[in-house]
This record gives sequence, structure tokens and C-alpha cells, in this order.
Amino acid sequence: MMKIILSALLFVLPGPLLAQRGAALTDQEKKDLAGNWSGTMVYTGSGTEKVQVTYQVKLVVVDRKDSLVFHFVYTDPDGKQTTETNSFRIYEDGNRLSFDSAQFDIVDTRRRGPRVTLIAEREGVENVRSADFQETINFGPGILNYTKGIRFMDMSDAYFIRKRVTLTKVK
Repeated sequence: MMKIILSALLFVLPGPLLAQRGAALTDQEKKDLAGNWSGTMVYTGSGTEKVQVTYQVKLVVVDRKDSLVFHFVYTDPDGKQTTETNSFRIYEDGNRLSFDSAQFDIVDTRRRGPRVTLIAEREGVENVRSADFQETINFGPGILNYTKGIRFMDMSDAYFIRKRVTLTKVK
């Protein structure tokens, strides 16, 4: 009898626990991203240089109702500024992400308290080599972290980090 109860609990309990995984972002979570952010970006060069450069970053996120627009301003160590604008849009019932000028499959959405982690992947090519790209976006009250990883098909199973952005909300 005890085995039956234990088996039933193990069968029923994972449902509510998994309900926090894979659920699409809410409208309120997306709206919370709107505003001004500042922080740093560490970029690892491609090709043979593999040099890491740290940039100062300012970000303005604008809510456009059906999407968010990210206006980045990067300042390199020499003081040169670069401006980049990307649209952030989730569609197909929360299964697809358009971000960083590319389309991704959302493979997981995780929640831990007020923090949300969104993991999205796509296949592509970099430097004439087949690669998988992974975007990990983690945010919560006052923080926004974004990591771009790349895994070359002919190298390894691990993603290496091409870009890591760490931001805090400016009040």
C-alpha cells in the first residue's frame, strides 16, 4: 500500500513543479524590462584573436506593445561609441523569439522567485562553420543579464561565451 501511495505522489507532484518551467513570459514581465539600464559587456573576439574586451553599456528598452525595442550604446576602452538597435519579440504562443537580428526557438523558461531565465537556441554559421547559437536572458527586479553562446559542430558539446552583458536598472 505504501508503494502505491509513494508511486502516486511521484507521478502527481512533478506536474506543479514543472508548471514553472516552459511557461511563456507574461505581459507584466515584458513591461518590467522597459526603462534605462547601464552596466558592462564582455565580448570575446572571433577568429584567431580570442581577445576579451570590456565595454561600458547603456541600454534603453522601449515597450512597443507587441515587442520591445532595445537601444544599446557601447563605449569601448578607447572611448569609441557604437549604437545598436534590436527588436525583442516573443511569438508562436511563447515558443519563438526574435532578438539580436535572428529567430530562435525558446527551449526553456525558468522562474525562481521574481527572476526569470529565458533560454533560446538556433542553428547557423559563423566564420564558414556550422554552429549552434544560444541566447540566455536572465532578469528580475533591477537586473538584466544577457549571454550569447556559440557551439561549433566540429568542436565540442559545450557553448563558449561570445558576449556577456550585465546591467542594472537606472532609476
